[in-house]
Amino acid sequence: MQATSTLDATDIPFPAGMPMNREDIKSTGDLMRYELARFRSWRSHQEPQFREWFVAVQLWQVERLKRTHIALLEDERYRAATQFFLSDMYGGLDLTELANEIERALPIATRLLPDSVMRTSAVALELNALTGELDEAVASILFEKLGVTEITDEAMVEAFRLAGTREMRERQIALLRELSTGLDKYVRSRVIYATFKIANKPAHMAGLGALYDFLGRGFAVMRPMGSAQEFLDLFLNKEEDIMDKVYNNHPDPFNS
Repeated sequence: MQATSTLDATDIPFPAGMPMNREDIKSTGDLMRYELARFRSWRSHQEPQFREWFVAVQLWQVERLKRTHIALLEDERYRAATQFFLSDMYGGLDLTELANEIERALPIATRLLPDSVMRTSAVALELNALTGELDEAVASILFEKLGVTEITDEAMVEAFRLAGTREMRERQIALLRELSTGLDKYVRSRVIYATFKIANKPAHMAGLGALYDFLGRGFAVMRPMGSAQEFLDLFLNKEEDIMDKVYNNHPDPFNS
């Protein structure tokens, strides 16, 4: 999937209360502002108790991913990329800091960094916004509808099914692939990668350190692999298989 596909406004969800209409998204910068507005609309920002539940769901998700992909974590070829997926791509990007950065310095960012890199940044923002929305839906079902006191595999499977968010989860996997492919592609372009490296000091001076450092970590784990395709297939195909089992009523989708 090409990074430019994220600029098709007809494919972008429209959360209630958003300040921007779909037809107003004309550029990569608009798209980045839109995804940051989605992030700011999370319920967990407003309600301390709900935030505790939300964080509990995210922590469970990370531990489940570690269990599922233990073979990749133990493989020297894929360890760094797997850790990047678990730490940075899944809730690791500090969107609070980044939201402030982009609102203040987005015009500078578009001048300092290649547009192709900014498009990949927009994919990262959409991935984080969507992941948070999915985790909030699950947290609400677990703790408010089901009334659980401890998250178990069985409770999580039931919450996934009750949330009815399969299309959104398919989009999440597609974004993971798109973001990884973009990072892998651009780190292999001498011109784009050289431009990115030159922008290190100016980007930090402009207050874009969080965005720049996230992209830099992504480039660093993709660069030694030669090609990320095999890794992406191993990681994401497994996630797609788990999702199929969840929604097809498999008795133990996370551990089979």
